[in-house]
Amino acid sequence: MGFDDLEAAEQSRADRDDESSGGDVEPPETEPDATRSTDADDAASDPAVDGAADSSGSETSDEPAFEYDDVKQAPLYARPEAWAALEDALDLDVVRTLREAGVRNEEKRELHDAVLRVAADHPDEIAEAVQEARRED
Repeated sequence: MGFDDLEAAEQSRADRDDESSGGDVEPPETEPDATRSTDADDAASDPAVDGAADSSGSETSDEPAFEYDDVKQAPLYARPEAWAALEDALDLDVVRTLREAGVRNEEKRELHDAVLRVAADHPDEIAEAVQEARRED
């Protein structure tokens, strides 16, 4: 369950390693300024940098928000019914909302990252949920 992206990331990393360890193969000579983009070019074409994209997410990338290499895997300990509720909410509600917004290739790591960011923004609700669970037991 928690390793859906692992195989794809390892394959991607292996492909990059194969490309970068080409041995005696020299890269083709190109004019440095003709093919290299500058930071200014990148900023001009990046809507997030120039403020063209609004916060409603009307313009979304087709790529994941971050690479697999950028994640930290850490265990989360929860009861099976809590995992089922989270997976249902993500699969049935969040993914549907993303589809309606035109996002079709969400990665599980992006969903989990968003869950943690939302949780970090609502510590009082987390404390209340822990207290409520203790009262139920």
